[in-house]
Amino acid sequence: MGINGPLFYYFMPLFLALIAWEIWEGKKRGLTLYTRGETLASIGIGVGQRLIGLIPLSLTGLLAVVIYEQRIFEIPMNDWRSWLVLFVLLEFTYYWFHRASHEVRWFWTTHAVHHSLEELNILGSYRLGWTGKLSMGYLFHMPLMGIGFSPEAVGTMLALNLFYQSWLHTVLIGKLGFLEGILNTPAAHRVHHAKNADYLDRNYGGVTVIFDRLFGTYQAERDEVPCEFGLVKPVGSTNVFVIAFHEWGRLIADLRAHPLRVWPGFLFGPPGWRPNGEGLTSKEIRARYRAEIEAAAVPAE
Repeated sequence: MGINGPLFYYFMPLFLALIAWEIWEGKKRGLTLYTRGETLASIGIGVGQRLIGLIPLSLTGLLAVVIYEQRIFEIPMNDWRSWLVLFVLLEFTYYWFHRASHEVRWFWTTHAVHHSLEELNILGSYRLGWTGKLSMGYLFHMPLMGIGFSPEAVGTMLALNLFYQSWLHTVLIGKLGFLEGILNTPAAHRVHHAKNADYLDRNYGGVTVIFDRLFGTYQAERDEVPCEFGLVKPVGSTNVFVIAFHEWGRLIADLRAHPLRVWPGFLFGPPGWRPNGEGLTSKEIRARYRAEIEAAAVPAE
């Protein structure tokens, strides 16, 4: 889900300035943060996602209007307290949208594009899936319209939330002291993008990680476990169309290879699920890793 509409143009100069800073600072430190293939892929995916966002047809957009017309309250958005309440509630709905985007394969087919990044940089923050209108993750925010927040207000707050996350996609900024565990920081978001077993499916928050703390999905970055970025099963290509649709291809292949009765598991179970129990989900990968660590810590008799 990208930033579309007028806010896109307001944010673009600052977004480009952040990228320029990152390239300049990276060169000062002798780091190569932008390689040709990955950079061109991120640009191509970003442009494609932007073009698709301009298409006015959206089932969830129409549904948002219908739900708002049946709203429970009239919420005045000329009061700063309304925006504060909306911020907190959207953090909550964003947390569950983002968590579902990792734990439900139907949503993962779109979100996997963002996690195909193998070099974390600010440009990559806009490597977003092209099929959000099909997977319809925006449904998670519908209750906000039902309460009485207008679709425009929700869209604005979501755009601000997403733009905040742009600067989190960098390896150049270390831990931020007491803010760790409260705000979503570059260190927290590096963990989110890491494919290390113990980092998988952690830190789903947007601006804060408060709901990660409440629901047990927070993981701090550990100095002894450097983050390795990308997918557990890499895409293996920098072709924008392969990146955009690789997970849909894998899903369709699984559906074609199995009987209809197990399709719900493939569609709505976690990525890696298999009907025979031989698949590897993030939860199982993490559990195996921790079991190995515990076994290694037991002294030999």
